[in-house]
Amino acid sequence: MSSVLRFSYKAYDADKTFQAGELEAENLNAAHFVLQRLGLVPVEIKPIKKNFLATISELYDRQRVGDKWASLFFRQLSTMLAVMNLRDALELMSSTAQNRTQKKILQSLLQDVTLGKTLDEALSKFGAIFSGTAIQLVVIGHQSGRLQEISLKLADQLERNWQSSKKIRSAMYYPAFVMLAAFVAIGILISTVLPVFAGFFEGQGERLPTLTRAMLSLGLFLSENILWIAVALVAVVFGLIFLYDRSDSFKMLCDRLTLQLPFVGRLAQQTHWMNFFGSMSFLLESGVRIDRAVQMAASASNNSWLRAELNEVRRQLESGGRLRSEIFPPECLGLITSGESSGTLPSMLERCEKLCAFEVEELSNQLPVKAELVGTLTAGVIVALIVFSVMLPVLSMGL
Repeated sequence: MSSVLRFSYKAYDADKTFQAGELEAENLNAAHFVLQRLGLVPVEIKPIKKNFLATISELYDRQRVGDKWASLFFRQLSTMLAVMNLRDALELMSSTAQNRTQKKILQSLLQDVTLGKTLDEALSKFGAIFSGTAIQLVVIGHQSGRLQEISLKLADQLERNWQSSKKIRSAMYYPAFVMLAAFVAIGILISTVLPVFAGFFEGQGERLPTLTRAMLSLGLFLSENILWIAVALVAVVFGLIFLYDRSDSFKMLCDRLTLQLPFVGRLAQQTHWMNFFGSMSFLLESGVRIDRAVQMAASASNNSWLRAELNEVRRQLESGGRLRSEIFPPECLGLITSGESSGTLPSMLERCEKLCAFEVEELSNQLPVKAELVGTLTAGVIVALIVFSVMLPVLSMGL
């Protein structure tokens, strides 16, 4: 018997009255079912945070299996389901797994499926590895008899996400190294070189330039308070993380600001829409009602502000409206309108997904160059400022 989890939820009842509370269920899909039985339309369902040790254990398992393994799992599953049933596929995958953590997860999935549980119920035990979108689509695969096809779709989607995140991480390495080198250089110049020059010129009776005196004051402040500064920075970081987890309004503000960041924000938006339109297309093709499809696709988003906006779209659809929103990419609006008018919305949404995937690829290819340029210029400006503050006294004396 699987363990029972606690979820917090926000929902509307039949009278459109907002409801919020907590419930217990075996997994996310069971929580959805419980709310529907209560006559509530869920807006957001989130698992209540586990204790620290459980969270660390999940993160450790995710690190051990690798970020790419989820896509490999669904691709391999899709291939095997073409010639064998689910249980035999999991048994074969488990017997051939080389990674110990991967083997442990596959054996757990096999055991649960053998005991009569559905694959989505088995996957929900490993929420740190299999996303909410993946689990929701597996549910649809079971209900529609298209698990093989949906597994292949999931593999493609997860692999694109992995490639995009890998490019972003790779693009950040060089500017991070440059910035680190710049700060090391700043520390050396302020703590060793600048005081020597300052002592020499003060001994000559010369008044130091304002910039040099400011840098000396900064260096003195940092050297005397470095420990307290480090403690304050750590406290601020953990405080922001705590506030982000506990305050919905602060989280929504941060998520909205993230989408407005230059370049990176656009990449985040396009990645979100690529996943959203891809999920919507499959859900609609599988016979899911459009408002329910929007709800399911939106619930898997990591951005709370976009989730809230998409839930407004869902409410419009429930009231007889159409699939419209100002937050949709402009290049996709015409395709969506055409799909609704012609009855080919799933195929039009698939084309939207491809458009967004192309944009994600282009932005990902540009990111390393832009990151290197910004990092190099920033580090150069900082170092130049310090060097200038050192040389300014020399220039002022005409030496």
